[in-house]
Amino acid sequence: MKRLIVFLGLALLLAACGNEESGGAKSETSLVIEPADLSEREQAIVNQMGVDFQTFYTVDGDLKKGEVLETSIDVYENGKREDMISSVSNSDDYEFNQSLHSFQLLMEEKEAFLTIGEPSGYVRGTEFLPDDLGSYSFVSLEDKVTLKRGEPIYLAYLVGTSQNELSTEVNEEKTALPKSVQEAEYAVVFKLEIKNEQ
Repeated sequence: MKRLIVFLGLALLLAACGNEESGGAKSETSLVIEPADLSEREQAIVNQMGVDFQTFYTVDGDLKKGEVLETSIDVYENGKREDMISSVSNSDDYEFNQSLHSFQLLMEEKEAFLTIGEPSGYVRGTEFLPDDLGSYSFVSLEDKVTLKRGEPIYLAYLVGTSQNELSTEVNEEKTALPKSVQEAEYAVVFKLEIKNEQ
């Protein structure tokens, strides 16, 4: 009888530990972001759009209920950041299945037209450019990256200067924006982040 009680106690203890491990460990939300592989026809359409700088990428994975994918464009001028435009999406039933997204930038003489594109449509904004910018450098996503909750991804950025020379760091660590971009004379930054639904 004693053995039976000890055996039952041990079985209950093991079952409780197993339930704690499976129920207590919360899976972390993550999405896979990858440069889009455009067909020749799609690339021809993009070329005819007359956009100066763009990046097309796919999003794959699931969000939890109450979470959204926020895409945003920030502008930096001499170390000061300004939120320009943003868009949120949770896709169909919080599931992304290689959905095509984009950031686009059209530069005019005095203005820049900023666009965030996603399967359901687009958001557009306008930014007035500093007068004396003459050189630009654009860096965008080249490899697959995993977007995790709490870690924004800086997908692409454009840096502008009024100087004769311009060098831009390639962003190896996608979750941190290079200091040279943050402190640039002028920079447009494209960012992705998983957030709570408002």
